[in-house]
Amino acid sequence: MSSEPDGFREHLNPNQANRLRVTCQYIDKLLGEIEDVLNTTTSKAAFPRYSPDIAPAQRRTIEDYIARVRAQLLRVLDGQHIAREKPSIPASRAIHVTLGAIDIAAEELKPGYMRGYGDLPERVATELNGIAAELMSLIGRFDLYLSEGIGEDLRIRLARLEQAGNDLQLLEKIESTVRQRGLVEFRPAIATILDRAEDRSFEIAVFGRVSSGKSSLLNAILGTDVLPVGVTPITAVPTRITHAETPFLTVSFSEGPTKRLEISHLREFATEQENPGNRKHVTRLVVALSSPRLRGGVAFVDTPGLGSLATSGAAETLAYLPKCDLGVVLIDAGSTLTAEDLQTIIALQQAAIPVNVLLSKADVLGPDDRSRIIHYVKEHIASECNLDLPVHPVSVLPSCKQMLDEWFENQIVPLYARSQELRAASQRRKIGALRESVVAALEARLRKREPASAESKEKARAAEDLLRKTTGQIEETRSLCGRLVQEASAGLPEAIDKAAKRLLDSWSKGGDTEVKPGQLVRDSITDSVQSHIRKLQLQISRLAARLGDDLRQCAETLGLPDVPGEGEFRSVIRGTPVFETMTSPLVVSRPVIAGLLGHRMAERRLAAQISRQLDQPFYTAMEAYWELLRAWADSVIAQLRAKFETYAESYRAQAEQKLRGREFAEEELDGVEKDLAGLKASAPPQNARREIEPTRRDATAEISKRA
Repeated sequence: MSSEPDGFREHLNPNQANRLRVTCQYIDKLLGEIEDVLNTTTSKAAFPRYSPDIAPAQRRTIEDYIARVRAQLLRVLDGQHIAREKPSIPASRAIHVTLGAIDIAAEELKPGYMRGYGDLPERVATELNGIAAELMSLIGRFDLYLSEGIGEDLRIRLARLEQAGNDLQLLEKIESTVRQRGLVEFRPAIATILDRAEDRSFEIAVFGRVSSGKSSLLNAILGTDVLPVGVTPITAVPTRITHAETPFLTVSFSEGPTKRLEISHLREFATEQENPGNRKHVTRLVVALSSPRLRGGVAFVDTPGLGSLATSGAAETLAYLPKCDLGVVLIDAGSTLTAEDLQTIIALQQAAIPVNVLLSKADVLGPDDRSRIIHYVKEHIASECNLDLPVHPVSVLPSCKQMLDEWFENQIVPLYARSQELRAASQRRKIGALRESVVAALEARLRKREPASAESKEKARAAEDLLRKTTGQIEETRSLCGRLVQEASAGLPEAIDKAAKRLLDSWSKGGDTEVKPGQLVRDSITDSVQSHIRKLQLQISRLAARLGDDLRQCAETLGLPDVPGEGEFRSVIRGTPVFETMTSPLVVSRPVIAGLLGHRMAERRLAAQISRQLDQPFYTAMEAYWELLRAWADSVIAQLRAKFETYAESYRAQAEQKLRGREFAEEELDGVEKDLAGLKASAPPQNARREIEPTRRDATAEISKRA
């Protein structure tokens, strides 16, 4: 015989039971809304909806009633033997979705949307960009924090680095204070220091003309044959070679996701034969090998075609240099030292990148000829570049392996050790500056007991305004760079018209024998492209300079010690995609009846002739290049923004503390005093605080001493 509850339950069919459960859930949801009203009246909401007319005693009674109603709901379901639904939506996912909605709302504050409500003055547009970007950046970090596991990420990374032998005790103490005291504004700075500590790579970029033997040399150094030899590499895409126990290839594209493939596929993406004009839109190639010479963080980068750009001058060539710790310039022993080689050396030196000069294919020379060529190269470098650099003969032949081994062991290994020493010094200085900033933030909390002065508030307001305008400038520069690339992409017909005009002018002045039509056209198009590139680089360089200057001004206004170095932002502007001079043959003939047509008509006919000569692969390659340039500009500006926010978020928090702040319980203030005392006791010695990080030029000097 069934019990009474079971018998009663038989009168509720599944639909009825479901309705009862849903009703109980709905009542519980409404009770939650009542709780939200109570919480809102006592919260620090920026825009409160309800006035606080409920006394604390009344609030406690209301909460008791809510608890009783909820208990009754549970008894109702239990009494009917209706199972409760288990929570199915992770809280983090719900917050993530809400953050997405907030991000969209902030995006729609940008001038492009707001102009729908009327005209905007330029100054107001910049400020709106800043407002939107500040909100979106803060929401982005909030979301990232949520995705990383609610704060465990920094602690895990610190523990891993400590196990690897890194001395990060002070940073660990800072991270603990930041986490316990809710100083979220310092998390980006801690993450930046950890990024630098985790990246122990020593990057060696190899420069040289096509057929100088770069791929063969790298294969010999690394004891492999995976790099394609005897082929033309694709333009604009360097190949980075790093260490991994299991070899693999990573290919990044301007359009589409990154792919991880077997190394045997490298030729498909890295050569003109199988990827003509980079029609596959490759932006990055990373080859991971298990070579012993890549252990400990050494990485090599092959930079195809850089020499062809060096003729336009060191200042321009500098923009094409990748970020590296050592530049190796390869000179073909069977050729001669060219102006391109010299300009590349000067550009590396101006970027404070140590230079190593190798005489490749030295096996083709006898001992006497080898000494003579080395002396010739050294003398020319000294006279043209004012540099005293060693020149090391190398060869890829097994019988001459000793030359290559001597160079690597005597030059690369010691320099790598020196690089780690410089990185450690920089890391200590960064951690020291961060400690001082956290100390200043804790002291500001303690000073909250006393009202801030009017002058202090005015300075904080000025710092906030400057940061907002600078943030807006980042977005405006990104938009401007997009327009510049678009204009450059559409400017090819104009470049062809100019080439036609120059060609006709040359013919009319010097006769057919003094003009090489194909070369003149190639030079005209190359000049036009590089002119657009320089405009783009100028805008990004101006942005980098402004970011550093404005941050230093804000730090001075707020009295904060953590400031960016002079060249910290400019150092990000590296690795501009290389535009190679056109090499395809062009047969351009002088119009027979040019005099009868008139100069303008002759120009048009000649321009049409040039356009027909430039085949579809050329236009496809140009489109791919502009896409690469756009992606590069977006990437560099994103890096500049991230570096800017590392400092700006801390500055904003300090300004907010002075302007408004929040009340702290005595117990929390006692904890702040304890943390403050611990950090002050961890201050580095006075001489360490004055430690100045040597530049990469010191490493260059070390190479020169070994000459």
